[in-house]
Amino acid sequence: MKGMGNMMKQAQKLQKKMLKVQEELAEKTVETTAGGGMVKVVANGKQQIKLIHIEKEVVQQ
Repeated sequence: MKGMGNMMKQAQKLQKKMLKVQEELAEKTVETTAGGGMVKVVANGKQQIKLIHIEKEVVQQ
């Protein structure tokens, strides 16, 4: 049963590490553009859209 105890400890350690990585990712942002920079989107590490910017030339007729 010693092996099972070690495996549980390793699983708990991995879980803590995963939580830390998720917290760090939540603070990061990713920016991408399309249409030669005419459309810009910024999202965070929680996959939430924080900003969408569309140049008015894109939607003008």
